Amino acid sequence: MVLPSSLRVLGALALTLSGLGADASAIRRDYPTDGSTLKWGPCQLRQNTTLPIQCAKLTVPLDYLNESDTRTIELDLARIPATKEPRRGSILLNFGGPGQPGVESLPAYAPIQGPVLGGYHDLVTWDPRGTGSTLRFSCFPTDPSGYYAAMGTTLAGSADTAVGQLWAEGGVIAEQCYKNLKDIGNYVGMAYTARDMISIVDALGEDGMLRYWGISGGTTLGATVSAMFPDRVDKVLLDGVMNVHEYYHSFGEPEFLASADDTFREFLSGCVKAPENCPLARNHTAQELEQIMTDLFAAVREQPVSYRGEAVIDYTLFKGFIFSSLYRPSSWPQLSAGIDQIVHENNWDTLVAFALGPGIPQEDQAILGIRCGDKGPRSDHLSDLSDVLSRFIKTSQWFWDWAWGYWVLPCAQWKFEAKERYEGDFHVRTKNPLLFVGNTWDPVTPLVSAKNVSSGFEGSVLLQHNGHGHLAMTQPSNCTDGYIQRYFLEGTLPKPGTICEPNEPLFAHPPSF
Repeated sequence: MVLPSSLRVLGALALTLSGLGADASAIRRDYPTDGSTLKWGPCQLRQNTTLPIQCAKLTVPLDYLNESDTRTIELDLARIPATKEPRRGSILLNFGGPGQPGVESLPAYAPIQGPVLGGYHDLVTWDPRGTGSTLRFSCFPTDPSGYYAAMGTTLAGSADTAVGQLWAEGGVIAEQCYKNLKDIGNYVGMAYTARDMISIVDALGEDGMLRYWGISGGTTLGATVSAMFPDRVDKVLLDGVMNVHEYYHSFGEPEFLASADDTFREFLSGCVKAPENCPLARNHTAQELEQIMTDLFAAVREQPVSYRGEAVIDYTLFKGFIFSSLYRPSSWPQLSAGIDQIVHENNWDTLVAFALGPGIPQEDQAILGIRCGDKGPRSDHLSDLSDVLSRFIKTSQWFWDWAWGYWVLPCAQWKFEAKERYEGDFHVRTKNPLLFVGNTWDPVTPLVSAKNVSSGFEGSVLLQHNGHGHLAMTQPSNCTDGYIQRYFLEGTLPKPGTICEPNEPLFAHPPSF
């Protein structure tokens, strides 16, 4: 899962790593590097970085299942070499979506993930199919703004009264995607990307085993590649786990909202407990703040706001601001300040500036290309989606109407499908066990999804990160980071039922702008 395009601010996350580190005696041996067929060299990235990033290209088949098809594609790869000896092999990184490009995202994530791993591994990422220059998925190639125009109410969600309109808009997107991408659309999806990953592992020339850290949408990819190639699994860590069963076999994925309301209430109750760092508190109870937010949502829904005569902030956009901010607890003081100014001063400047800050590269249309091609259910009738719509409504009082539509309605009407899907049940015995990490209060990849997926992988362990936000890294914990590092260095897993606490409570710091 990912933030909307204008809201992808992961933020600066300070990782306190004192006390981490595996016993050096447990590091068994160096990994060979002389078998690599990759030629690493300088990178040309859009953003400036001082990180020692190297890039390479790898040629792979366009169609893995058609031996008579000799066409190929080039994967763009990037890596940051290990800084310590002995080297422990490369770890592939995928940053989610599905649809987030790897190469341009590496400078944002490496400073967060790298220190957790301890410096013994090369960090390797790539642009999955549909992103970057690899079968780039663009339904409106000559007019990128046409994608958002076709989405009307942004298809990020809407009130139930607009579902019919959203269905029609989803049909337009599905038709345009087919018209412009029918020659490549079938070759985009999780299964072929999993095969690309194994090609990368082989090209690295190490021990032929997969080491992988996938976050958010990258967890579905990690589960897929582990199920398809169980004998190639060395260490696979999945953090912020999507329900793979819903991903492949349901019109929509309502379970992703299972913790959204509880996370929002944690924001409100955490605010009341730390009024010195939460301007919205103002001597209110959590129940009073919930009513304030209910009234504010209703007001914006009835009368969208004209912001400085330059933009309209409607119900969908405003709720998107709120929902997306739940991803990052470090941003909750700023969020509270923005809401407080709206409620008491009718001043939207703080919230808008906060929401529209700089973000991590993302390709929205790639999300559709990957997700929709992978889905099995299709329909020409909106009525066939009534059951999944009801599940969205039952799952989240606060956010069902924001979440409904963006992936659900275009995918139901999709005109082509991935050449290969994983058709198994995700009940798999891998060569080495997987490690799953799930937050107690994750607004978009709930703990229940991590439990559902990990239960199918024999010997795997779920580490519960008793924190908030999307992914463990958004509310750091030395405990969680230590288990991750020991898993990759030693292969040790936490005991089942282990729970790690974050380093700091909610609203530990005042708003900063």
